[in-house]
Formats: sequence, structure tokens, C-alpha cells
Amino acid sequence: MYPLKTSIILLTYNKLQYTQACIESIRKYTQKGTYQLIVVDNLSTDGTRDWLADQTDILTIFNEENVGFPKGCNQGIEIATGDNILLLNNDVLVTENWLTLMNDCLYSSNDIGAVGPVSNSAYGDQEINAAYSTLDEMWSFANEYNRSTAPDWEQKIKLIGFCMLIKKEVVDQVGLLDEIFSPGMCEDGDYSLRIIQAGYKLMVCRNIFIHHFGSTSFGEMPEQRQQLWARNRQRFVKKWRFPTAYRSKEELIQLIDEPDRQKAIRVLDVNCGSGSALLKIKYQYSAADVYGIEENVKAAEITSTFANVKVGKIEEVKLEENFYDYIILSDVVEQLVNPWSYILNLKNALKTDGKILASISNASHYRFLFSLLKNKSLYGDNDVLSSSQLHLFTLTEIQNLFVEAGFSQIEYSQEQNQISETEQLFINELARLTGTDNSDHLRTTRYILKVTKQASKSPMDMIKNLLEQLNEGNGHEHSAVTKMIGMMNEQSLSSSMIIEVMKSLNIDKQRLYNFLANKFFEAGLYNDIVPLLNASLEINPKHHDTLYNYAFILHSVGASEAALQYLRLMESGDEESSRLLQKVLQSLEGI
Repeated sequence: MYPLKTSIILLTYNKLQYTQACIESIRKYTQKGTYQLIVVDNLSTDGTRDWLADQTDILTIFNEENVGFPKGCNQGIEIATGDNILLLNNDVLVTENWLTLMNDCLYSSNDIGAVGPVSNSAYGDQEINAAYSTLDEMWSFANEYNRSTAPDWEQKIKLIGFCMLIKKEVVDQVGLLDEIFSPGMCEDGDYSLRIIQAGYKLMVCRNIFIHHFGSTSFGEMPEQRQQLWARNRQRFVKKWRFPTAYRSKEELIQLIDEPDRQKAIRVLDVNCGSGSALLKIKYQYSAADVYGIEENVKAAEITSTFANVKVGKIEEVKLEENFYDYIILSDVVEQLVNPWSYILNLKNALKTDGKILASISNASHYRFLFSLLKNKSLYGDNDVLSSSQLHLFTLTEIQNLFVEAGFSQIEYSQEQNQISETEQLFINELARLTGTDNSDHLRTTRYILKVTKQASKSPMDMIKNLLEQLNEGNGHEHSAVTKMIGMMNEQSLSSSMIIEVMKSLNIDKQRLYNFLANKFFEAGLYNDIVPLLNASLEINPKHHDTLYNYAFILHSVGASEAALQYLRLMESGDEESSRLLQKVLQSLEGI
């Protein structure tokens, strides 16, 4: 049985109507005798102090200056006598069963240190879509929502301080809120990490809803709020050596497509930060084993409390082979020194049918061109490029990156932002100048990819796949040819194998025979050229390009008489073949 008394600490600074409504909801929906209500007033001037003075069930501290949120909470904590401490904003309306349900979660395990509810207004994923538009509708929504019989608890890296229930033993161990974040913002993130450092878990109770009006303290001063947020984020980074929030990576987590939520999968998050994405995966797939790679030691310490984390530079960390079901790369590829080599290493680390889930910024986004044309810095306030970005990738280059590593199943979607009418006109003009029918790539900020490692194919299947890539084009020709030349040099591919596979394909065989003959000539693979050209002539003995290429190659190796025979077999000439004929005749005449 968990303790029965909770010290609820409420800070006020004007906004009497919110304070009255909040306290009224506490009195209505919290069992008498189970809580102590402490209000710390930061020198309100709107009648709040007079109203509080008349309340006999409230322990009140009247400050003679506005000391801010962290210090005000600390004042309340220091006089609290409850078994729990609950930090609560005065612009909140609590709802039926709210405190009982939070205590159910808080005391379900000895290692849970603090919990919080969900709400209609709470940045991050403690905010849910609430189906109401009036307060009357809200009460009905909340009362129904909080009657959920099944607990729905999710472990988190951070709890938001608008409503945060903490065991008193945890507060005694961790200490008070850090007042360097006064008058407020980031103190809840800091306190959350300190609780984790002390060996406790943080949980969001997704079966508890309370209403939050939101930002009544700073909402009327947006510029001041932004300045304060920026300043305290800097203070947070100085203290913790990593930012207060990493990317949620939700768009990549959604690509995990296991129908069995109880399946034991292994997921690696490269550049995992403090691990919020891995916790989300653990929430959705309870049997998942989660792994991370992180260079920042302080962030890795937090993630290591629930995941297997390797600390070091991304490209230097050794990975197990055939081990992971999913590898997450959120804006990582652009920062790698050698992304081509690294993607190949990740392929080896994946199980068969394993997947790389990646987001990669798009170098052909119009903002790159816009900044260059206006002579603006790419590394500045416009945030076109981050200072850690080493490479730029278009969609074609992104696809080649994975094709060259041996991936053949590459799926992608486009992430696009809202743009202004002026920006759309700029994009339209760029499309017109380049003769592009589809300008989607100019609007795409990032590509979201799911790349699957398929079972190893037989050599003939690999040749078939490479030939189909050459036939389709789509920018993959270079990587396919490079792969084939490498296989020729390794003697795992021969011209006879190419000819055998080519027979089964419904493609322009003569075009590909000649294309490969030219590429092999450039690579010095002379012995493999003649069989390809002979195979082409078997299809059509009068094929112009094949006769020309045969003559060109024979002339290049000094066999001018044989070259002349092939040139004379041509049924029609052109300027290029005429020039070659002239060179061959001059060679034969000794000129």
C-alpha cells in the first residue's frame, strides 16, 4: 500500500481566475486527508494574495519578490510534510481519479521515482489530441478517459513540470530544483535527468488526463519567452554537455513494421543521444533489446540505464555481424567521414531481412540554391546546413549509396515543409529553367528511407539484377558497372555468364552488349569484350553500333585490316564511322 499524503506545491503570480479554478478542481477531485496544499505566491498584484489569505486549507508562502519557478518550488518542498511531492502549475485543472491513478504507477515498483499525466497542452509527447472544445466537454472527456481499467505507463527521459509527482525519498536523495534555471524553463528536464542518475525511472501515465491551459506565465510575452528558452537551453548544455532535447525520430520509429508487438527484436540507434527514441521503441515493442552508439559520454550514461550503449566515434565502433533487426540513422549519414564504407559495415551487422531506417537531408532542396544565389552563408541562422555536416546528397546519390553497398530493396518517402507563395514561385522558375516536370525534389527537406537487407543471391541472380539496373537507368548505371568490373577482376564474373543471363531477359540486349563492351575497354578488360560483341552480332549481323565498336577496338590494338572488314559490313555510315574509316585506311597505308 502506498503512502496516503501528497504535498501539492502550487506557484502563483497573478492569474487569480486560473488559481481559483485549479484549487477548486483539486478540492473536488482529490480525497480529503490525502493531500497537503502549499501555495507559493511570487508577489501577485491582482488580488491573488488577499484571496489566498482567506483560504483555511492552504499553507501559503508570500514572497516579497518574484523568485521564479525553481526557487518557489524549492520553498514549497522545504516545508512539505507529505510522503510525495507534486509540482503543479496553477493553470491546470485536475480531473477524476487523477492522484490515485498516478500513485498506482508511482508505487508499482521501487525503482520508479516520478510520474506525470498526459494533457491537451504539454510540449512533447505528453500532449495528446483531446476531443473537446469547451470546459464542459473537457470534464466529460477527462472523466471517461481516467476510468480506463488497464494501466498504460511509458518510461521516459523527461517529465514536464506542469504536473510531476515525485517520491519524497527521491527528492531527499536528488535534492532541490536547480535555481540557475530561474525564473523557469529547462529545470524539469534537468531534474528528470538527476532522478535517472540516482537510479530511478520516470513514467508517463497515459491513462491519466488533466487539462492544461498552457503558458499563462509567459504566453503574453512570446519574445521574452523565446529569449529565456534560448538562455536556459545554453545553461542546460553547459551543465549536461548535451542538448535538452534530441530529435524524437518518430518518423523512423513508425517504419518498424513488426506485426507481433511481443517479438524480441534488436534495434540499434546510431547517435542515440540520451535515448528517448529507444525508450519509445521499448514502449511499443516490450520484448525489444535496444542498443545505441553515442560519442557524448554524459548522454550515453543516461541511455545506459536502460540500453546497451557503446561509447565512441560512430565509424570506429565495431559492430556484431548478422545481429540487428533494425538500425536507425537519423541525420547521421551526412556527418560521416566515409558514409560508403559505413553503410557497407551496417549491412554486415544486419540480419537477413533486417532494415536500415534513415533520414538524410536533401541537397537539392531549394533553400541551398536560394542561399547560394543570395550569397548567404550556408552555415548560419538560416540553418541550411549544420556545422557537423560533411556531405551533401541528392536522391540519386542517396540511392547509389545503398546500391553500392549491395542493397536492392530501397523504399523512401519525402519530408516537406510548408512554403510561402514567393518560395513556390522560385521553385516553379527553377523547374522551368531546368526543364523539370516534377519539382517535388526542390521542396523536399529530407528523405525518409527503409532499406532492407535481402538474402544473398546466386551469382546469376546478382548478374540479372545488375543488368536490369543498367537497362532501367535511374542513375544506377555507374554503381552497377563498377560492381561488374570489380567482379570481373575478382574472376567471379565472366562475359560468358553475362551472355547466358542476357538470353533470359526481355531488354535491349544489343544496347547493353555495346555499353558493357565500351566500359570493359575503358577498364582494360580486353579479353571480355569480343565475346560480348559476337553475341550482339548473332542477334543482328548488321548492327551499326556493334560493327563500329568492333572496328574501333580492333584498330586500337593494331588489327586495322580486321577493323576495315567490319567497317565495310556497315549498311550506312555516319560522321563518326567515316572518321574511323579514314584512320584505319591511313594506318594501312602507313601514313
